[in-house]
Amino acid sequence: MLIVLLDEPGLFVFPSASAAVREIEPIDAEQEIRAVFDESAVPHRVNWLQPNRRRRLFGLLESVVNGQYELVPAGAPDPEGLRALLERHPDHTTPPEAKPALDALLAKLRAV
Repeated sequence: MLIVLLDEPGLFVFPSASAAVREIEPIDAEQEIRAVFDESAVPHRVNWLQPNRRRRLFGLLESVVNGQYELVPAGAPDPEGLRALLERHPDHTTPPEAKPALDALLAKLRAV
């Protein structure tokens, strides 16, 4: 399970890092991802395989060609960081069916 905080209300839960990459467009990965943890409290970061490219058309309009990225582990487990993230965002889980799993994970982190 991968838990992602974007520049939107709530947390987004994906079954895996590859599933998150399939769902989060590269432009959004570049601009909107604020925090990513797996269920073991390991933080993740965006690793660009090919960065997004921006082009200007006639000097006025900007277009973006999507790059490619992956979400990779970014350090040792940070249970306090994951607990704080879950406590700050108790509502608005996407998909809603993931809410019980996040509640159980938060209870487990609080018990440690």
